[in-house]
Amino acid sequence: MPSAPVPVTDPENPKIQRWDDIGLVLIHDFITEEEEAAMIAAFHAVDPRLDGKRRISQHFGYHFDYTTFGASDTRFTPVPSYITDFLPRLPVQDYLPDQFTAQYYPPGAGIPPHVDTHSMFGEALYSLSYGSAVPMVFRMSDANDARKMRLPRRSLQSSASESKLEGVSGTDARSATTAPDSQTTMKVKSKLEEPSPEHPSWELVLPPRSLLLMTGPSRYGYTHGIKSRKTDIINGEMVHRQGRYSITMRSIRRGDEIGCDCMFPGVCDARIREEQGRPVAAQSMDVLVQEK
Repeated sequence: MPSAPVPVTDPENPKIQRWDDIGLVLIHDFITEEEEAAMIAAFHAVDPRLDGKRRISQHFGYHFDYTTFGASDTRFTPVPSYITDFLPRLPVQDYLPDQFTAQYYPPGAGIPPHVDTHSMFGEALYSLSYGSAVPMVFRMSDANDARKMRLPRRSLQSSASESKLEGVSGTDARSATTAPDSQTTMKVKSKLEEPSPEHPSWELVLPPRSLLLMTGPSRYGYTHGIKSRKTDIINGEMVHRQGRYSITMRSIRRGDEIGCDCMFPGVCDARIREEQGRPVAAQSMDVLVQEK
């Protein structure tokens, strides 16, 4: 698979790489090794299970709501200091995330390619990676993705209920779940792993302690995912995956803020809703969710 297009390195900070044409930014060493160790310890203080088979999710701020496909108005878990401490360092300060999902991925776990929902959250989409490095696969969406996103999909209700039953543990049982599907993204199920003849995919390695920021086309028009495999080729060498952690961060839209007028109507949940003449709650029931 091709490597990522060549980025521009920030002249003032060589740890920042930018792909300005698609609104993608990767910041190396966004957190320190000490912060990383403290975050991993805090994660497992809430949920100590590591069975090597399934992801573990913890929600902070307003919880993801599986019935509205937005954020809950009532379910709230205080955001821990290991997250709030780095918020002033985020590259976008005009508005800050207020919905957070921390995840543990066992070695070999992947994420199907998907486009995150447009209408319910702000433009800046962050993914903080720590633990194992992993390549993320990007591809410009095409007509095939648009077609698949208009197919009927199974309800979130059953997966949400199963997650709550399986994953409750720790000091805040409401915020920890074991969930194969547990975030605000639109997943295209059928054969989406197949390469697109229209737009080739490419891989970007997310090193430990790095922060990925998606805005513009990379946020609204590109699919992104992680292949399920035990090893990766990184810098020409085969590397065995270890446990990986991530924190996906979004800013919530409510009321009149909900909507989208992006340039990618084929994969835009707001446009699909308009086409089908359906309210947000009804549309949300057809969408599956993933993480970063």
